[in-house]
Amino acid sequence: MKKQMIILVLLTGFMMQLLGCATGVRPFTPKDLKQKYDMNKYVQKTNHLYVILDASGSMAYMWKYRDKYTYAREILSYMNQTLPDEIPISCTIRTFGKKLWTLESETTQVYSSNQYRKDEFERVLNNLNWPSGQTLLAQSLNAAELSLKSKTGQVAILIVSDGKNIDDNSLATVGAMKKAFRDRLCVYGIHVGDNPDGYVFLDKMAKQTSGFVEKVEDIDEPDAMADFVNRIFYEEFVDSDGDGVADKKDKCADTPERITVDKTGCPFDTDDDGIYDYLDQCQETPSGVVVDRNGCPKDTDEDNVPDYLDLCANTPRGSPVDGKGCIVDADGDGVFDHVDQCASTPKGARVDDSGCWIIQIIHFKPNQKNIQSTIYPYLEEIAKVLNLNPTMRLGIYGHTDSIGKASYNLKLSKIRAQTVADELLKMGLSKNRLIVDGFGETQPIATNETKDGRAKNRRTEIKIIW
Repeated sequence: MKKQMIILVLLTGFMMQLLGCATGVRPFTPKDLKQKYDMNKYVQKTNHLYVILDASGSMAYMWKYRDKYTYAREILSYMNQTLPDEIPISCTIRTFGKKLWTLESETTQVYSSNQYRKDEFERVLNNLNWPSGQTLLAQSLNAAELSLKSKTGQVAILIVSDGKNIDDNSLATVGAMKKAFRDRLCVYGIHVGDNPDGYVFLDKMAKQTSGFVEKVEDIDEPDAMADFVNRIFYEEFVDSDGDGVADKKDKCADTPERITVDKTGCPFDTDDDGIYDYLDQCQETPSGVVVDRNGCPKDTDEDNVPDYLDLCANTPRGSPVDGKGCIVDADGDGVFDHVDQCASTPKGARVDDSGCWIIQIIHFKPNQKNIQSTIYPYLEEIAKVLNLNPTMRLGIYGHTDSIGKASYNLKLSKIRAQTVADELLKMGLSKNRLIVDGFGETQPIATNETKDGRAKNRRTEIKIIW
């Protein structure tokens, strides 16, 4: 008996298919979206349409004097006729059920194109087989995910079904797809028939993705179908900041007027420093450099050398620096120029805190011309400095106290200066680099009225001559 019933259903389906599914698709005059809507105010939101058509056995049952499958094919034809010819979307149609003369149920991709075409879509609808078999919605959704995962842009999955015999796996599958595609996915539904549980189930799936479900009888008129198509494929173009990018896609919704933006609605940041070009006063900052609010590399010590180039990042404010951000020491004496009171110290000279060469005064005992032994290391230092500075000369000047005749003191002062010069000559210096003279008692640096004062005046001074 069961075998006879199966054969009867198959034969009935075959006969109805030969007859054009009994009633065929009713004539339909589509509404032109451009006449119904000001399309200048809308932008396309869907890039990929994936239709899943229920071709299971329950769709063969009659509803309102026709089988539900004919209603389903008919409503898809109405949608196809209403869609603009030029809309740039990819399109796929997949069915589930079983083909005529087979016993196993399966899901089948019956159409796929990277560019939707009205005539191709309609031809596929007209050549579909009679519905039979099991409801394989979850498997169809899995196949859709595999097909769409490499796509970019917004995806619309449209399920056309009576909602009968759908298991809970379909809900879980849509939930998993939502996690994978995030805001790029919307699931929509067209419910065919009078099964309220089926409508509720489709509605649950759609709402997981911010989609919606319509009953077939509510959208089978031109105006209603135009609204349906407009809601799925278009959205109103709202651009609050007037930058040419819709608010929904605008990641920088408060961009000032007349600022050029990228496809996300954000001003350009050419050097990728986090400061938009229209605010960036340093638009060629190297990658990875920390910048201030003006987009310029930070200069913590304010020496006009940015931190990423500054080898001396804590220079005292106001100090002159070189190109590396370090305080300048032009004469290389270890005392920075801004505190150096002797900016032309000879190379190799020992200096004090003020940057001046420590030049020792050579003192003599009364009426003596001999150099004390403690002075020789100092003379060696002087000879070394002169060797390091071949253009430098020395002035060696002798002095005396006021004891004795002035003529004698003048002669003694010259002898004392020459004694110092002779020692330097012995150390390898050439004579033409030394200027030797004596001034007797004429240039005291202390009083001659005291013993200490006279000791200070018995001296030979060395001075740099460049």
